[in-house]
Amino acid sequence: MYAKFISFLNQPVKSPGLKNKYNPAIEQYRGLCALLVMMEHGTGHTDMLFKNFTWPLYVNYFGAGFLSVIMFFCISGYVIGITNSNTNFSIWPYIKKRMIRLYPIYLISIALCVIIAGGITVYVLFGNIFFLQNDTPYFGFKVPIFINYVTWTLNSEVLYYLLFIIIIYLKPKVWKLLLFMLILTLLVTIAPPSFLAGYANGYYFWILGLFIGWNLIKGDNDVPIQPVPILSLLFLHLCQHHLGIGQMILHTLGVYTYSGLNWLFDIPFCLMVMSILTNRDNAFLRFNKIVCFILPAFVFIFLIATNRIFEDIRWMMCLIYWILSLVFYFERKASAFIADKLTGVGKISYALYLLHVPVALLIKKLISISNPTAEIVVKYLLWISITFSLSILLELYLQPAIRKTLTRE
Repeated sequence: MYAKFISFLNQPVKSPGLKNKYNPAIEQYRGLCALLVMMEHGTGHTDMLFKNFTWPLYVNYFGAGFLSVIMFFCISGYVIGITNSNTNFSIWPYIKKRMIRLYPIYLISIALCVIIAGGITVYVLFGNIFFLQNDTPYFGFKVPIFINYVTWTLNSEVLYYLLFIIIIYLKPKVWKLLLFMLILTLLVTIAPPSFLAGYANGYYFWILGLFIGWNLIKGDNDVPIQPVPILSLLFLHLCQHHLGIGQMILHTLGVYTYSGLNWLFDIPFCLMVMSILTNRDNAFLRFNKIVCFILPAFVFIFLIATNRIFEDIRWMMCLIYWILSLVFYFERKASAFIADKLTGVGKISYALYLLHVPVALLIKKLISISNPTAEIVVKYLLWISITFSLSILLELYLQPAIRKTLTRE
């Protein structure tokens, strides 16, 4: 294993020249992540739709925003990897393709935000159009996120797209790239909050996806294709997100930092999910999978031993999710059925992600119902139906039409 690890570090970060293959499992998990983000905002951020309504506390644990976002980063790095090769890479077609993918739906989401706000300053408008929005200042220079708070991820995503150009031309060895990222992480860890911290931590997950897309993280060649235990992964995803093991470990070690360093402890989980989705399997990946499923048990054993397991609904919900992740690990029929339905959600996941907040805020602005129960039912039904309908229209009809028009020779 040591020899394989050294071989991995000495690999150049470059495309193996593999032919791009559509992976339905990746699409399905992307759809699942979009739903988990929507669920977190729909239950934990009820001020999107209502002025005075909150769900019971346990409902707030039905979604998983941040972990789903960093899984988006992993999937993004993977997709960029399998769709770009060193042999035929050209900067302008690459940038053009990314702009066509990002902008049409993004501009529509901005237009919805303008309707909600009733106007926007030129400074904020152009700052958001060029993906400069970030609540953390750039050395004192700040572009506020305009209403749609989920768009902070696009600010990071665009930077990662640009850094990919450097990687594909320089083809650095794995150890050099990881060393650079480690040094940057250590620097931002000891500093006060800065925009570099979020970029550095999120980039680990994007690079992880790229490594898998470019086959730098290899599996056994003769492993048969295994069905994805989507239900088990869903429940472990929820447990991992809400348990916050990384933060617990850091606090135990006496490390308190503003940099969000606890995100790095989600790397094993993301590696496990990406490996399962891409059917990679070897001794190290199997060990990593065991760690991901077993590590929460140590937290629960400690909480039970200290009679704290019932003191917080958070612990109880995480324990339930962890148990369900084990129960459904070998289940396949329900997982296959759910995964099949998630394929369509994955195809419209970008629009779902960008539109669910402004659609909710627009419903809140335009619709007022005096009966509390009716208001809850009507607004949630409108939010879900409008968001999904608009996403289908934009992703499956408008986006392809724009791409066909702009890429026509």
